[in-house]
Amino acid sequence: MINSCNGGVAICLRRDDEGNKNLGSADLSNGPLTGLKALDMTVAVQGPHVGAFLSDMGAEVIKVEPPGGELNRYARGPGFDFDMDVMGSQQVAMNRGKKSIALDAHGELGQRVLHELIKESDIFVTNYRSEALERMSLDYEHLRKLNDRLIYGRVSGFGPKGHDANKAMLDGAAQARGGLAAISGSADGPPMPPGAAIADHSGAMQLTLGIMTALFARERTGRGQEVNTSALGTMMWLQSWELTHTAMTGITLGRDGQHNPSIASPYGVYQASDGGSFLLAVAMSDESWDEFLVFGGKPELVLDSRWNTGAKRIGILGDGDGVVEIRAALSEAFKTRTTEEWDIFFKQQPEIIYERVQGYKELLGDPQAEANGYIAEIDVPNYGKTKVVTNVVQLSDTPGLGATLPPPELGEHTSEIMVSLGFSPEEVAEVLAPIEAAAAEIIGLVIS
Repeated sequence: MINSCNGGVAICLRRDDEGNKNLGSADLSNGPLTGLKALDMTVAVQGPHVGAFLSDMGAEVIKVEPPGGELNRYARGPGFDFDMDVMGSQQVAMNRGKKSIALDAHGELGQRVLHELIKESDIFVTNYRSEALERMSLDYEHLRKLNDRLIYGRVSGFGPKGHDANKAMLDGAAQARGGLAAISGSADGPPMPPGAAIADHSGAMQLTLGIMTALFARERTGRGQEVNTSALGTMMWLQSWELTHTAMTGITLGRDGQHNPSIASPYGVYQASDGGSFLLAVAMSDESWDEFLVFGGKPELVLDSRWNTGAKRIGILGDGDGVVEIRAALSEAFKTRTTEEWDIFFKQQPEIIYERVQGYKELLGDPQAEANGYIAEIDVPNYGKTKVVTNVVQLSDTPGLGATLPPPELGEHTSEIMVSLGFSPEEVAEVLAPIEAAAAEIIGLVIS
């Protein structure tokens, strides 16, 4: 039996005496990625969320920070009026469960530490711009020479090629260029990007998917590779249907406010008499549609042949004739009842796909989210317990750890990691020395 594994990889490629490939196994009680080591050199949301998933699934994830720490640590935001020793909510959400090593990646000693870590790592994750990575000798061509089994994952704003390959990106910029902002908002208003970091989080999902695919390929080939994706590409992937529809028809989908511009049907958000909102997707059966119209005081619409089948009501069939009128009628219907009355009615209608619109506070207490383990509680240093969204991918045999560990203090594991790599106490002290002063300087900038 020839074993092509190295390091501490939990599942590794083996060949039997005839050269056939087999997958070995190990104790995966902490998750399917137990034994894998990931070096996380990322900032903000799009990169760090990748490392959070890897950690949830059992990998050892080492977050590389500059001596002063990532700015996430000090971000405040609306209502975040805690002392500066409380980590920002973005830091808690994106970097929980990781270890932290703080060092100057531009200096000779810092680069030596990183290169030694690369030799032991299975995965390198970054969302730094390529020119910065090249200056620090942390581009793929440098690192593959240190470890040819390394999976090098990078997510950028606009892709690794082309004129804008090194253009800076924040979430809203990717939503703007990626088309999502153009179709969001009221029909008679300006483009309005959604109120969440859709591009960042979905970019993280795509890079994670790519890394998992590359790990599987490594089990077959024994070799690592570079994995690239971008926020722009992810925005396009999320709108694959809409972009294909435009390509095939030549039409321009416009903003439609509380409705989906791709669906010519009653599908949309409506308000009850007391201000509560419901997303009405479709009444699948004719009987449920009739009961809905009667309950809302619009029985005459039962006879409207433009909406008398489920396919028409979801916009699969029909030419869109009467959409404006049916939506206006349903808006009136919803305003005849309170939120509670509609909620009671809908719960008795299993053939109607609907949901009441929830805010974040309600969602954090949603019994369905709790039942599926989507929310966890962790201890945050200097703050106490808080709820976080944990890993929402569930595996029956190797479920992973989920959100069980807090985000690390700045440089908390620097000494431990460097000693394990064979660096001397003097070198450890040299790396640790600037941390406190650098952090104080950043805090001063944030406060001012």
